[in-house]
Amino acid sequence: MVQLSERQQQVLQCVIDAKNEKKRPYTKGVVNRMLKKGHEITEKQCAYDLGVISNTKGTGVISMRIGSNPKLWIYDEGCTNA
Repeated sequence: MVQLSERQQQVLQCVIDAKNEKKRPYTKGVVNRMLKKGHEITEKQCAYDLGVISNTKGTGVISMRIGSNPKLWIYDEGCTNA
């Protein structure tokens, strides 16, 4: 498994949960999921963690930006062993 902090693992789990619900969340959506689970996190902290996660090989998380819209965070199981 990849080396992530506890908070980063929780953020990753929120992105995976969104994937299981057929959703692709923006950073704000991940923050809302974290808050619903009882984890305190700011949007800035979440954006940092998502950046670390997407740059870490083996997490399966990629980011995508369409036009001037905020980044989408996408979990792809096919990228977990890349």
